This record gives sequence, structure tokens and C-alpha cells, in this order.
Amino acid sequence: MSRSMNYQVGERHAEEVLERERLDTLPICPREIASRHHILIEPKPTKSVGVTGFLMRMGNDFLICHASHLSNDGFIRFTIAHELGHYFIPGHPEALFGDKDGIHESRAFSPNGNRFEQEADGFASALLMPREPFIAAMREQDPGFKAIEALATLCRTSITATAIRYARFAEDPVAVIMSVRNSIEYCFMSEPIRNCEGLRYISKGTSLPARCPTRTFNANKSNITSGARSAGWTSLDDWFEGAPQLEMKEDVVGLGGYGKTLTVLFTEEAFDDKEEDDD
Repeated sequence: MSRSMNYQVGERHAEEVLERERLDTLPICPREIASRHHILIEPKPTKSVGVTGFLMRMGNDFLICHASHLSNDGFIRFTIAHELGHYFIPGHPEALFGDKDGIHESRAFSPNGNRFEQEADGFASALLMPREPFIAAMREQDPGFKAIEALATLCRTSITATAIRYARFAEDPVAVIMSVRNSIEYCFMSEPIRNCEGLRYISKGTSLPARCPTRTFNANKSNITSGARSAGWTSLDDWFEGAPQLEMKEDVVGLGGYGKTLTVLFTEEAFDDKEEDDD
């Protein structure tokens, strides 16, 4: 299945868990859910590159650990929710452990095509940012990057997870892009962009556009390590082959020790309106 379909599988199971646990008020506390199921949570150091957390099985008991070097509360909460996904999604414990004890390491938002990690990411997003209350909160905000920041504060989630969830439900053209140096790792798009006729999706490893604020931002490594921010303007067709020439606001955030850059493209201008203007 595609990344999108794997995310939806995880989302569906998170919705079932929230309904069973009778939780529907933001923010959702993943530690509370773990406690209800007698799952201990601890910080642990990790030597494996990129590992954010792991689920440990010891007989019928489970332990969730998040990497002790993580300092972002939102990312820690997402990591815990991701591991809860491995615990709750049918088939995950069997696939990850078989009938033995063991440890499964996770890399949240990994660009690889691992189905189980993608399902757990979808689970974590939907658990911490449930569809109905999240959309209701979205509609109380002026659309754009400031709305993403406000929602991240409300849900106690990282700016990355919130931006991806925002794109999932946005009614305006929105794209969320993760990059390292001049290379794109992944991209999430709102429905108006996904449904744009003739537009080609960005694939992993695609180079950043030559003319975009993100490329200029990434040229200075300290922008990323210091968590700097920048904003500018770009055109949608610079990023997506086959897209219309639509001016987009481009907000850029360095993700510190994570070593990556988050870019959010946004406009309230509809594709249909642009086409009518051209006519």
C-alpha cells in the first residue's frame, strides 16, 4: 500500500482507541493511555542513528522508551504515541516480536517505505490530533503557518507533526516538505494540491528548487542547528512539475538537532480562481 493508505490504517485504529478510552478533548495525553494499559514509559539513551523510541516486550508486559536526548515535549509525546501504535494496531506485536521477547526500535517520520512505521505515524497523529476536535480548532484560526503554531500549542505536538496533520485537512493549497541540505525527504499535500490535474508528486531525493527560500536557508547550516526561521515567497510550479504558476507563502523552520528543515507552502488562492483570471 502507499504511504497515504498506511497512514489511514493507523488513523482508523487510533480513532477506535480514542472511542474506547472515551477521550475527545484536546490535548490528548498518551501517557494516560499507556498507564491505563499498565505500560511503563521511560527515557533511555540510544546509540542507533535516528532512533527516537522503542517498544520492549517482556512476556505479557510492555515498556515504551523514548530517546533521552529528545528535548522537544511535542516530539516526545509523538514518540510515545507512535509506540502505542505498535502496541494497539492489530498485527504489529506479532510482526515485530513474533512469540518472543524483544525490542523494536522506531524512527518516527522515517522517509523509508516501512509499512509498520508509517501506520504507527498515522496512529500517533490521529491519537494526539483527533479529526473532529482538530478540524474544529483549525476553523477558529486564520489559515496559514500561524494556525499551525497555534494548533501545536493547543495539542502539545511538534510543529512537524502538526503541519502534516494540518495539510491533511486544509481546504486551501498547502504543502509540507522535509528536506536535508538540498534534497527533499518527503512531502505531504492538502487535497487541493493532490487533486490538481497534471501535477506530479515530489519523490524522495528530488533536489530543492533553485529559486526558493528553503534552498537559501539550508545553505547556512547554523540556520538548521539553531532552529532559525525564515519566510518568503515562491511559485507552486517551482516545486511541482505540471503545477500552475500560483504564488505561495513559504515558511521555513530549522529543526535543530534533528538536522532537517521543515517547509510549509501556503496560499488561500484557489486553483480555479487562478485559471479564471488567466482566461
